[in-house]
Amino acid sequence: MSTLIQPPPPSYRKWWWVPATIAVVVVVVAAVLWLPTVFRTDNSCGAGVVHSGPQNECAGVTDGGVVFAPELADIQQRILDENRAVESSGAPSVSIVMLSPMTPGDKTESIVTMSGIRHRLEGAHLAQLAANRTPIWGDTPKIRLLLANPGSDFAEWETAVGEIEARRDIDRIVAVTGIAFSVQNAVRAIEHLTGLQIPVVGSTLTAGDLPILRGFLRVSPTAAEHARTAAEYLATRSKRILIVRDDSPVDHYGRTLAEAFAASFPDDPQRFAGQAEGYDSDIGNVANTFHYMMPNICQNAPDTIYFAGRAAHALDFLTALAERRCREPIQVVTGDDMPYYRLSESPARIALETGVTVLYTGLVHPQAWQDHPERFNRFSVEQFSPDCAGPVCYRAFSDDTLEDFAAVMEHDAVVTAVQAIRQAAGSAGTIVRSEQVLLAMKSLHGATAVRGASGVLSFDENGLPTDKPIPILEALDGKPPRYIELP
Repeated sequence: MSTLIQPPPPSYRKWWWVPATIAVVVVVVAAVLWLPTVFRTDNSCGAGVVHSGPQNECAGVTDGGVVFAPELADIQQRILDENRAVESSGAPSVSIVMLSPMTPGDKTESIVTMSGIRHRLEGAHLAQLAANRTPIWGDTPKIRLLLANPGSDFAEWETAVGEIEARRDIDRIVAVTGIAFSVQNAVRAIEHLTGLQIPVVGSTLTAGDLPILRGFLRVSPTAAEHARTAAEYLATRSKRILIVRDDSPVDHYGRTLAEAFAASFPDDPQRFAGQAEGYDSDIGNVANTFHYMMPNICQNAPDTIYFAGRAAHALDFLTALAERRCREPIQVVTGDDMPYYRLSESPARIALETGVTVLYTGLVHPQAWQDHPERFNRFSVEQFSPDCAGPVCYRAFSDDTLEDFAAVMEHDAVVTAVQAIRQAAGSAGTIVRSEQVLLAMKSLHGATAVRGASGVLSFDENGLPTDKPIPILEALDGKPPRYIELP
């Protein structure tokens, strides 16, 4: 019997596993790339804006189309409408970016308030309308206003600034305004932007130890100037002063106030009632720290406390002061951000019933406009007046008060940028670049100073306004602040 000899299998059967393996690899790779797009949560808040950071805030840049909060919907829609009107006009245009927190965050001691955010947007929009619809600073290029959110504490500044840099050419971005808080991340944002030769105009930045940078202007007097004004006012009105100071290494504001105030009395050490009482807002739980300051405050018996810190913490301090055992009258004097918080809506208001008076150095007040008209721009002041009629009026789109200065200061920051832009453009009204605006900013002094609603803005070589008015105001419960004087 013969043995059958089996022929070898065909080669295609021998290597069947190769195409099968390739097919499996293709399926796996496709699944890795495709399935996450199906199941992941969309990280976008809208064009140019993404969810970012531990608080999941919407950070980035928008023309007004991405609404950061329901309370901002109306003013953002107005900004968007004006931006679209500029685009459809066919006229040469450039963009100014307002870089400032658009979300208050969820921190109980946050220095950002929703009303302050809205007021800043309103002031910037008023300046945009004035630039586009009145000839006072020329009429071209037209101004688009973009809104950039770096997060409530500027923690997402890199996201916002990165978007500004990416859109610099396509949106013709020539200046950045806002940056209203002197926290460390805000400083980093300023340094990055000016390094790109994009000029920055800060609105309510007052810390004195911020870097001196080419193309960086500030429309607010420094915290040191505020402290010196307070010291000048108290020089003949107070005999025993105690300083309460924020020692936070992150926020420069309190330290600047305290150092400048103390330095105003170099030959009068007896003026101070004991050593300064310190707290650290970066650690938090400041209310507890203030509670344990009260025995020393009563023992030292000051007639005045100079509070060198943020108003959010000043309210906690006033609440503690209301519970002090000593009941002699005492006045608390602090800096310019007190009006960002309504005393009447805080437990701190009870302090006013215990012999406490609260004064602060402000940035502007309607009474100062009336008493010293020569120190302000009549045109801008009229736009903020309740009697103003027409579309280029604050009252045309806002019933908010001006007590917190935010609208006026943001208006002046944008006005400063607009004047530099129009000056750089020249009579031809051509499109300008940020580098040209940066150069034009160097001449905003003397006869070509910016006349703003908060005063004449004549900038020195360090980008600081000289001889800026600083009124003394008194905080009242349930009423607008009382005007004391304009030194």
